[in-house]
Amino acid sequence: MQDSGKTIALLAVALLLAACGDKVPQSEAAKKIGSLPKQTVDRAAERTTEALKQGTERNVQEEKRAEKNQ
Repeated sequence: MQDSGKTIALLAVALLLAACGDKVPQSEAAKKIGSLPKQTVDRAAERTTEALKQGTERNVQEEKRAEKNQ
């Protein structure tokens, strides 16, 4: 009978802790780790935009050279 009482008490404590899980503030390390995927996506988007701009500039320069050579 004592074992079942301890088991029920431990189960009740575990359920209470699980219910409060969302209310525990995140540590700074957890926040940094959580923001890494967003930072990676942002960097990739910035680099893609830069590459597209460079490609456009090169095309414009080539067109100008072609016009001069005609």
